[in-house]
Amino acid sequence: MTSPQPAPAPESAAPTAWSEWLRYWSVVAAWLLVISTLSGDPFSATNTNRYLDPILRFLFPAITPSELALAHTAMRKAAHFVEFFVLGSLLYWALRRGRPPRWQARLAVVALVLAAVYAGADELHQAFVPSRTSSLLDSGTDTLGAAVSQVVIYLRHRLRRHAAGE
Repeated sequence: MTSPQPAPAPESAAPTAWSEWLRYWSVVAAWLLVISTLSGDPFSATNTNRYLDPILRFLFPAITPSELALAHTAMRKAAHFVEFFVLGSLLYWALRRGRPPRWQARLAVVALVLAAVYAGADELHQAFVPSRTSSLLDSGTDTLGAAVSQVVIYLRHRLRRHAAGE
């Protein structure tokens, strides 16, 4: 007769928890790398002029130089907003890490604070890139993108609860 197998030691659960943590946070780290890359010289206003302006001129042949400058600036600010909207969403997702899909204000606040801190760090990084300028307005746009992501997550949660009749 064989004896029953002993229960696995609690330490065996640690690799699963670690791999789960790594799975979520590696996506966040990859997105931070994307943001940092976009904060470098190749994506400065001078360099993005080279490919954005011809596209804008093609789409809007009658565009004036001042309208072109405004559209270029608007596109760059929108990019800041979208980058951090995605970051805010990924941060909430990583903080929630497999927990039931219930909205939690604490996680939303932590995600927003982390995104705002990274927005400041990103602008500090840009201060050391010769072709870039550091701007509190950009940091505010970044933080706004992260804040809107939290509002969208909350509204999505509310819509799901409403649809489920809760």
